[in-house]
Amino acid sequence: MRNKTQNQLRALALYQLVGGVAGILLTLWVLFRGDLVLTVPVLRLSLFAGGLYAFSILCGVLLWRRPRRGLTLSLVNQVLQVLYFSFGAYSFQYVAGLRLGFGLDMVGSWTVKFRMALSSFQFSIGSETGQKFIGINLVALLLIFWIERLMEKQAKDYSGK
Repeated sequence: MRNKTQNQLRALALYQLVGGVAGILLTLWVLFRGDLVLTVPVLRLSLFAGGLYAFSILCGVLLWRRPRRGLTLSLVNQVLQVLYFSFGAYSFQYVAGLRLGFGLDMVGSWTVKFRMALSSFQFSIGSETGQKFIGINLVALLLIFWIERLMEKQAKDYSGK
């Protein structure tokens, strides 16, 4: 049983690492491909996104070195990715890995949408986007349940039961 748990921890660690690295690479690509004017707010948001992706990488590393701590931080990382939204001047979307999203688009009429994305980031306060949607990242939600099961297994392993 312990070997199976170790393999699951490694798989989760790899997912967190790949998602974080992909997010950093995509952020750098968006910044330097030439379509974006580099301003202080853009750089701040890019640093914020990079910090979240670095956090995902940290979670992956800790899953190998200190599994209990890694699982706790991985849970936080996935909770940040469950809900994504945009309403008027406020929006938040953070994905380090894969998003299979199920949500409602409320512009014009209420439309149920299924969205898929790789590592991505959107954050705005005070700038009207014209979008109104809310969604749930089903991958992050499933990973939360999986992490909770792994935490229970880890607790049993440490208690000797």
